[in-house]
Amino acid sequence: MKEKTKKLLCALFAVVCVILAAASAADAVLSDGISVFEGEDPYTPAFSGIGTEQVDGSVIAYAFGVPVKRVSVSVYKTKKVILGGQSFGVKLKMRGVQIVGIGVVNTPKGPADPASSCGLQINDVITEVDGKTVTGSEMFTKTVENCGGRPVKITYLRGGEEKTSELLPVQDEQNVYKAGLWIKDTTAGIGTVTYTLEDGFGFGGLGHGICDPDSSALLPFAGGEVYEAHITGIRPGRAGDPGELRGYFGKEPTGELLANEQTGVYGRFERRPDGKTVQIALNDKVREGDAKIVCTTGDDGVREYDAQITCILSRKSETKNFIVRVTDKELLSRTGGIVQGMSGSPILQDGKLIGAVTHVLVNDPTRGYGIFIENMLKYSE
Repeated sequence: MKEKTKKLLCALFAVVCVILAAASAADAVLSDGISVFEGEDPYTPAFSGIGTEQVDGSVIAYAFGVPVKRVSVSVYKTKKVILGGQSFGVKLKMRGVQIVGIGVVNTPKGPADPASSCGLQINDVITEVDGKTVTGSEMFTKTVENCGGRPVKITYLRGGEEKTSELLPVQDEQNVYKAGLWIKDTTAGIGTVTYTLEDGFGFGGLGHGICDPDSSALLPFAGGEVYEAHITGIRPGRAGDPGELRGYFGKEPTGELLANEQTGVYGRFERRPDGKTVQIALNDKVREGDAKIVCTTGDDGVREYDAQITCILSRKSETKNFIVRVTDKELLSRTGGIVQGMSGSPILQDGKLIGAVTHVLVNDPTRGYGIFIENMLKYSE
């Protein structure tokens, strides 16, 4: 009797070990969730004893009939897009005004510093004054000038955190009330278009949001425009200096900006841009190995350059998913690697669009971060 019990316990232990091993395998395979195109079945792990079942937008993994994990399924409609690579100018209008300088106000009684006195700092974004939304630099300036010497209540963002204070403007030597602030309500720069949707000409670009330079918090968005950009020169990147593409905007906007997100900027072009149509590859298909960076570095237009995906960092994070290294001798000769203005440059692997360049590694301009294309498509869809 004791021998039978012992054999039974050993058998049960073996079954439990097999189930735990299968569960561990399922967890490893499904830990990042599942991404599929519309109409396709979710991926089923190719391990003996592991099965999956779709339930309410999720997949449940079973190990020998025992449920061991539930993961979400991301379904994408977009399978093909118009390949980007062209430079474009981005002009973003902020919700509020950003402080770009703080100084003293010369008054009949001597210099005063009302902005610093109430705790304001450079790069703070003032979003409300006296309970009203700040719609631009002119509106804020007029509110200060018409304050009559009373304090004005301000709401502002610092590093994405909302704060409040009271600003007491002072009269300058011409008896005009001043806050001692230099402000702006727009920001502009050159980047690269990653893709355009065939239906409606919606686009995604940059591969990262437009952010506060100190905190990396997204600038509050209130609209914007995009322009054709003409590249006139390059400051090559070096270790410690990322370099940049230099150029100018066209005279007329070519589309509107609709969103500023961590994964990029999004909008709609007025006309279908030039470019070939390519297939999308979801993040589970991205691998280390040969790739192409598609970008514009001069008047010879959009070109493809050799590169390598050297490391997959994370299949779960929203940004900085992998490391890409420029290997193309011509691009290295032109730019030194990845420079400012190349953000958003599409990355191809096996002829499919897998992602975009986001940031250069400052100490090694030949390398930079990349974002999976499906993380950008979430906002377009």
